[in-house]
Amino acid sequence: MSMVKGSGNMSQTPTSCLRVLKGYLKIYLKIINETGLLIRMPVQAQAFRIGGADQYPMVSIRKYNIGFLEVPYIPGSSLKGRMRSLLELALGKKFYTADEKIWQHVRSITFMKSAPEDFKEDVLNRCPVDDLFGWAAANYDQIRKLFEQTVGGRGMATNTANQIFSQLAITRLYFDDFYPTEETIKRLNARSIADFLEEKSENRIDRITAAADPRTIPRVKPGVEFEGITTMLFFDIDKDHVKRYLETLIYGFQLVEDTYLGGCGSRGYGRVKFRDFKLDLYKITSSGFNLNIEGPKNLGIFKELGELKAKISDIADEIAHQLYG
Repeated sequence: MSMVKGSGNMSQTPTSCLRVLKGYLKIYLKIINETGLLIRMPVQAQAFRIGGADQYPMVSIRKYNIGFLEVPYIPGSSLKGRMRSLLELALGKKFYTADEKIWQHVRSITFMKSAPEDFKEDVLNRCPVDDLFGWAAANYDQIRKLFEQTVGGRGMATNTANQIFSQLAITRLYFDDFYPTEETIKRLNARSIADFLEEKSENRIDRITAAADPRTIPRVKPGVEFEGITTMLFFDIDKDHVKRYLETLIYGFQLVEDTYLGGCGSRGYGRVKFRDFKLDLYKITSSGFNLNIEGPKNLGIFKELGELKAKISDIADEIAHQLYG
């Protein structure tokens, strides 16, 4: 964040900071599941379903033209988490652990305390995964103390902390939950959750004893169309990173398309397609306590992911022009 420092040299602690939100991009899109989809309901929630299977899809009550209806849905956290994990692997990001059990890439003082230069590099090189999907927040004093033992004392540590702090911002990318479209409700003539589900029979075989363990798993049937919104924020320090952020998001969509979403992906579940993208840009201007949000300015409608990918450079240029001049 831009900082106002106390009197004196650069080694002093800032007395205030500034980070300006310049605008945001809302991406409306649909997700079509091409094979059965299973995003599991938490175990404690399944206990309340009478006669329920040991695995059950996520469901919610939603209002449609026909009234309130129990429907399956894709949690924003499931899409965000799957996309982030694939991007971390594709970009070859380092993984860290705090307990030697769970390894993940995360911009975190706790996870990177034994490698502070990794934290610095991640911030200053503006890792798009952490910038977009979020990081483990740390205050200024925590950042400075991380470097006091490694860069030559408090003065140099403060300089390093100032440099890092000037490039930090909150999570830029937000995912809505995705719910079945009105068109899907009409096509299925849906009146209950059963109209969205199919039962997949499977059999697990013990390789030593050959004993069978048959089971039936309810999952969302192929062809259900979900809709939702993904929102990307742009700050004052993001002018030179707009294209990189958009490309990262698009490659995230592609990686999910080319693998799977939800559970049991190695057995053919969760093949999805993203389509019907609509991009609306909002610009924020302010003067004193007067705030103005201009928009939406439509940046295009794209039927398939490939169409959107082909136009990313033009879209990025337009966003930079509209928000930064």
